[in-house]
Amino acid sequence: QPCLKQLYSSPESIKSQNFLSIIRMTALAAAWLMYSVSASSCPIPEKAPQSMLLLVEKDNDRTVDIHPGESIQISLPENATTGYRWEIDRYDAPLLDLLSTEPCYTANAVGSGGIVAFTFQGKKIGVADIALKLWRSWEGEASVVARFHIRLNVTP
Repeated sequence: QPCLKQLYSSPESIKSQNFLSIIRMTALAAAWLMYSVSASSCPIPEKAPQSMLLLVEKDNDRTVDIHPGESIQISLPENATTGYRWEIDRYDAPLLDLLSTEPCYTANAVGSGGIVAFTFQGKKIGVADIALKLWRSWEGEASVVARFHIRLNVTP
């Protein structure tokens, strides 16, 4: 008879196994959903509209001409798992509209980096500055490890 007890699980054991299976399936579904959303929502510079100017790290400290209604997208590498994130330090809101800030992390590996894309649009004629900083916001200005600056001539 002791052998029969080992062959058949108790009702409590079966309930526990079913509960763990449900939790595992829920976790898998959530992970798949997060991956599919992040992979499909990343800004892809190669497919950006032609009226959008694409800027990257090497464009730091450049001056660029745009017209009212035209957009620029600044794409910078970041790894949020380190705590360092790109944020807008300042921009000339009277001359520019901030359209979006989109982080994009497509890799599944824990600790992997990605990019963040800031999209601005010219709205009035003038000279506008955009300043970004890579920092840990909770540590304050002393934590800034990189800066990005671009000057936009919004011309008629």
